Amino acid sequence: MNKIFKYLLIGALLVSIGSCTDELTEINENPNEPALEQAAPDMLLTNAIEQLSDRVHNIFLGHEMGSCWVQHMAKVQYTDEDRYIPRVSVINAAWSSLYATSGQDVALIKQVAELRENDNYKGVALVLEAYITSLLTDLYGDVPYTQAWQGSASEAIVSPVYDSQASIYTALIANLETANSLLDASGSSIKGDILYDNDIDSWKKFANSLRLRLLLRMSARDEGFVTTEMTKMLNAPETYPIFTGFVDDAQLNYLGSAPNNHPINENRKTRDDHRVSASLIDLLYTDAPSADYRVAIYAELAEASSDFVGLPNGMKSSDAANYLGNGLKQTSELGELYTEATAPGVLMTYSELQFILAEAAHKAYIPGGEAKAEEYYYEGIKSSYYKYGDELSEKLEMYWKTAFISWGWDQVTPILDYGYQDFIDWGGWAYDPANAMEQIATQKWVAMFDQGLQSWIEWRRLDLPVLTPAVDGVLSGQMPIRVFYPSDEYSRNKTNVEAAVASQGKDDLLTPVWWDVN
Repeated sequence: MNKIFKYLLIGALLVSIGSCTDELTEINENPNEPALEQAAPDMLLTNAIEQLSDRVHNIFLGHEMGSCWVQHMAKVQYTDEDRYIPRVSVINAAWSSLYATSGQDVALIKQVAELRENDNYKGVALVLEAYITSLLTDLYGDVPYTQAWQGSASEAIVSPVYDSQASIYTALIANLETANSLLDASGSSIKGDILYDNDIDSWKKFANSLRLRLLLRMSARDEGFVTTEMTKMLNAPETYPIFTGFVDDAQLNYLGSAPNNHPINENRKTRDDHRVSASLIDLLYTDAPSADYRVAIYAELAEASSDFVGLPNGMKSSDAANYLGNGLKQTSELGELYTEATAPGVLMTYSELQFILAEAAHKAYIPGGEAKAEEYYYEGIKSSYYKYGDELSEKLEMYWKTAFISWGWDQVTPILDYGYQDFIDWGGWAYDPANAMEQIATQKWVAMFDQGLQSWIEWRRLDLPVLTPAVDGVLSGQMPIRVFYPSDEYSRNKTNVEAAVASQGKDDLLTPVWWDVN
């Protein structure tokens, strides 16, 4: 072959190869996979909030584990969870949902916010990340955090290490401080916020209220740090605004039709097996010196007796079905307020915050002493009463109007005001510093009805109120204080989950998490 022709042929081939390479590069850019610059933070935010609320109020996780384990609710059929036999699939789903759905959306919002230099999106993302991560670590203990949400990073991490709960709490407290400094109503706007309708001041209050929740939760481990941080916040309310009324509550108001209805409303379309626990109804009504009228919105009258009747927790299915002759008809269903399509998906309330501050004042983490503790305590009860004032007023008219008149109600004073004051005067819960922790913890437990996971987490911290374990529980007379790790982790991230177990303790329902020192 002629040498010149040979070199021309080689050159043509190289040009052709280069051209093909350019074309292949273009072909390998997937037009259906948008770059980070194209991500829509408003859509991510909407999905993150709804998925988080759906998981928190998931029937099996939020109600049959959380609400049954803390004895707000009980099961009259299919009682395994109520007897402390959780479904492995539910535990797997909780982990994957919080990490891969709402958590991943929040991680992307943070990245987009930094790219676009939008501090408000970043602040909101930090608040949601703190909520999601605190829920994960409070359920399981040590969990992935510093290496979480890195599966699509340039150097992808698909087997993340587990961080200690102590280090996670330290990081979350710091991140909420950062969120407070980033959130600025005069800054860049956000969209897609179905929790607070894009109101940045409300997110700032949520950030600081959540921070107080987490500080109190770790207080038994580091009183000095908690005292310093809480005092700093309470002494600078303009810098660290917190919830000032139940209008500030962090709750998703569901729209009312599937798929945007409350999870328990969807569940009630085909099932009717949740009842109000005897522990709650006995405290509020059966054994109370004078009724706590919140029972009328928490529970419906039992069909057979037209009275409020609770179901003991954790009976075998056959025994629950036959309770008092007919468990379904003889016990109280959940109050209609909590089973409506538009039932609120609560994440945190002003009432809870008041009980946080009451405990903090009682324990001298914040200034004010017992006088402030008492003030916060009563405000926590009152805000719980008045939060659903219209619904409770209607029930008081139905059930107690005649009795109230006979007791001296002038029918000019609003019936809700009369009922609240009657409970305060005669309900047996007058604040007593000598018995303050039992009172604060118990009234917090009452106020957090239908917030199954958070109320169970708080009960674990204090072991108050005193609850009797499930009738036929499988934990030898004990109650669950943790959720075991997902089975999926043992197949996908075996080395790291086993390291966490070695550090933390046996992977079961009875191993306490770091802050649980009782």
